[in-house]
Amino acid sequence: MPDLLRGRAPAKVNLVLEVLGKRSDGYHEIDTVLQELELADEVTVELAAATCVEVSGAYAAGTPIDERNLAVRAFMRAAEKANLGRSALIRLQKNIPPAGGLGGGASDAATVLKLAREWMPGLSADDLLDIANSIGSDEAYFLTGGTARATGRGESVTALPPLPTHDVVLFIPPESIEQKTPRMFAALGRTPFDSGAVARHFASEPKVDFGSSDVFNAFERVAFELFPWLAALWEDLETRIGEPVRLAGAGPTLFWIGPVGKGVEVARRANGANCTVIATRTAAPR
Repeated sequence: MPDLLRGRAPAKVNLVLEVLGKRSDGYHEIDTVLQELELADEVTVELAAATCVEVSGAYAAGTPIDERNLAVRAFMRAAEKANLGRSALIRLQKNIPPAGGLGGGASDAATVLKLAREWMPGLSADDLLDIANSIGSDEAYFLTGGTARATGRGESVTALPPLPTHDVVLFIPPESIEQKTPRMFAALGRTPFDSGAVARHFASEPKVDFGSSDVFNAFERVAFELFPWLAALWEDLETRIGEPVRLAGAGPTLFWIGPVGKGVEVARRANGANCTVIATRTAAPR
């Protein structure tokens, strides 16, 4: 059994995100299509005397280094589920901007679960899914990644035909807000909910060409209410690049998606806007 394991924790964007209504358990019913990106955190898990986390990288600032960290929580619950007294030093190189709608923390947790299973062979795939769903709503998707549709609160994941490789450019604003996701959902409760028709249509017809104008995100209805400074950045970006940009997840990251080879020019045109620009691609179909 190796003492040290390594893995990648990819970012995601939501190509479709519909919010269907409020559930009796306090969560919201969603219907979403998620897409894995090449941009990823680097995760290392090493056997240690106690479970802890070390964080480095361009986006380390603000990442919890205690049990609030989802990766730490994932490992501890896996060890408890397997009834093994294992502990680990978890090292995270944070290449995914935090709290931006790209799923970095959830992806770190899912990657730790997949790595931990090599030390805990008694854990089944269903066990990993149960642990993932006990931590959050995106973790279940990151156990498989790729192009997938998630329903319920995000815990029911179905693989879709993979989207061919597309360029993606991310625009990271310099600020966010506290308690972002619950506040976004609360604001959506004051608007009509979605029907799920957009996600159903996407799932019924495999996509070859996909662009920013094809993205649907319910949170865009309330984004300017929660992020009043975002409207100016959004308008500036669209003026600079001459194409639509869209909200990533619950934001406030914005993104463009389009043909391979065009992302470099989009990123170049966006230089000078009040944001960090990251050019990446959708993950290659597996």
